[in-house]
Amino acid sequence: MPRGKVEFPYSSVRKKLLTWFRKNARSYPWRTTGNWFHLLMAEMMLRRTRADQAARVYSRFTDRFETPADCQTAGPTELLEIFKPLGLQWRARQLLETLDYLSDSYAKRTPQKSDDLLAIPGVGEYANSMLRNRLFNEQLPALDSNMARVICRINGWKYSAESRRKKNVIAVAHQLVQTKSSRELNLAVLDFSALVCKPGKPDCPLCPLVRMCSLGGKTVRRPVGFHAST
Repeated sequence: MPRGKVEFPYSSVRKKLLTWFRKNARSYPWRTTGNWFHLLMAEMMLRRTRADQAARVYSRFTDRFETPADCQTAGPTELLEIFKPLGLQWRARQLLETLDYLSDSYAKRTPQKSDDLLAIPGVGEYANSMLRNRLFNEQLPALDSNMARVICRINGWKYSAESRRKKNVIAVAHQLVQTKSSRELNLAVLDFSALVCKPGKPDCPLCPLVRMCSLGGKTVRRPVGFHAST
């Protein structure tokens, strides 16, 4: 096998993660909303913020504002007061910038598949993938440090904060979500990385992927045919 190539057990990983997720999924209001604006704002609020903390702000915001146009009735002072519990002053200011852009560009329409969502202030590659996956059913991975960590651990690759930018990690992430359940799978990896495959000490005994993982599989036998490469 060429160096850097991995025979990744995509089908097994998908199946086990989705089975785990259907029993252990965390419940957040933005996961069930049909409002694109609320979904987009949730992604903005979740940047570098715990989901439980963002949920309180999200509920207060969505109770008050249904569309970007609704925000035009509120002044910066009221909006900043709502966003204050998120912490980090730069985040609140960026949310105001996002709202200004949405009020101008999407006041009377919803995003279309042809739109460049990356043009929206505050929307980066991760949020873009989550939004396009949810709104347009595009099979894009929500590749952040959490998904990168899971992929690296399974493969036996060295993990660092920059792993999510590496070509081999990106390639595996894209292939992993090539399924009709891509949205559910993205959320499954997110919850799995928070509850089981944690940054510090992963709960390998509770992991459904332990027998195919280079990290957890050190004490168990991996399936014949799986090869991890550094």
